[in-house]
Amino acid sequence: MTAQTLSSPLAPDAASLWPAFGLGLAVAVGNGLARFAYALILPAMQEDLAWTYTQAGWLNTANALGYVLGAVTGYLLLRRFRPAQLFAGGLWLTFGSLLATGFSESQTWLTALRLAAGIGAAWAFSCGGALIAARYARTPHLMGTATGLFFAGAGIGIAIAGLLVNPLLATTGAAGWPSAWLALGVAAAALSVWPLLEARRGRGGATDAASAERLVLRGLLLPLASYTLFAAGYIVYMTFILAWLRVAGFSWGAATAVWLVLAVAVGVSPFVWRRALEAWPPRATLAAACAACLVGTAIPLVDAGIAALVASALVFGLGVFIAPSSIALIVRRAMPPAQIAKGMTFFTVLFAIGQAIGPVAAGYLGDRGDLDHALAFGAALLAIAAALPLLGAKKAA
Repeated sequence: MTAQTLSSPLAPDAASLWPAFGLGLAVAVGNGLARFAYALILPAMQEDLAWTYTQAGWLNTANALGYVLGAVTGYLLLRRFRPAQLFAGGLWLTFGSLLATGFSESQTWLTALRLAAGIGAAWAFSCGGALIAARYARTPHLMGTATGLFFAGAGIGIAIAGLLVNPLLATTGAAGWPSAWLALGVAAAALSVWPLLEARRGRGGATDAASAERLVLRGLLLPLASYTLFAAGYIVYMTFILAWLRVAGFSWGAATAVWLVLAVAVGVSPFVWRRALEAWPPRATLAAACAACLVGTAIPLVDAGIAALVASALVFGLGVFIAPSSIALIVRRAMPPAQIAKGMTFFTVLFAIGQAIGPVAAGYLGDRGDLDHALAFGAALLAIAAALPLLGAKKAA
């Protein structure tokens, strides 16, 4: 990375990667805090509220159903609103929902707030990809890295969640889970400032006739299927890995260390994969990212030592946000600029459906067996997801 690409953090210059970093803080909020941090709070809520694994998985499924609603409504709302407007609205809804989640232990209340957070996160996630495409349209040599940097913003949220939630719950005990949600909400509000400023100064494409046209998905069925199965598979690991560590007898300190390794891996992943993002066919990158998540998920099934678990978090973290980065590049290459936001939103619909199925299905298996069965289910889905893009790679190339 050159001095030019890092020189001015708040400048709107498209030759800088700082705008991508700033917009990526929205992914830190919507995914790192609103979605993945639930894995940290889940064991405490499960203990305090006497939940089964199926009930525990349901709240992540509720969040994923919100993602479905957000993706579908976003697809429709883009006929009237610019991507930047929907992006900003999604951020406000997400961190507002996080702030309110811990106010009641009612299952209805928790479900509604997790649903709302999912809706907001879907708007920010899909429209953020369109803002990146618009911001870097004149610097295509940075497009792949900027796209990866945007999605890798989740690593910041994952790290902040680990540093906030685990020490807090270690002090307060399981009954302190409402305070953990409040802490996440405050962090989300702070992290939202920069991406909201970027959305105001950025371009996202106006709503016009081209954006209202029916999407043409010819040649994209295999990436769509792969992305849906990836969503169902990866979320199993992200939902239950902390619960798995607890069942295995690891301390909160060891669990935090594994979680922070995951966060760092996510954060550096766009630079580790920079050549792939810039030079490889996006379908090949998608397949490789799914394969990395498969390996990361499978490691705890064969070795439960702390070194193996660190390796699991490292490999999984390096791959998990390269998959959506690859999808963003596939959409950008296959669709006209005016349809990129709608294309990303359509892919997000399928992604959200996968995320809705994964946690509750894995929780069901965990209740009838153990969490090894849940992780094996996720690994099987990721194996298929890794194979599908390669089936059409030669034809697409």
